[in-house]
Amino acid sequence: MEAQDRRLVEQAFSSGMISALCATSTLAMGVNLPAHQVVIKGTSMWRGAGIGRVEIDPGTLLQMMGRAGRPGFDTSGRVVI
Repeated sequence: MEAQDRRLVEQAFSSGMISALCATSTLAMGVNLPAHQVVIKGTSMWRGAGIGRVEIDPGTLLQMMGRAGRPGFDTSGRVVI
């Protein structure tokens, strides 16, 4: 995603114009937005025909989960896997 597009999405989400975002794990790492709830569809991802499905690194999962209930933005947060 281009930087200008990312800023536009971040601003629209922060202002409430967009109430939900769906993202790949790669995009989730690049978007810096607090959220009340984060839903993670699964803990594995497809890496190609030669590799197949692999578990998402625990650090990456923690980064995605850390978007929920950020201090200064919300009093609580929820993660659903």
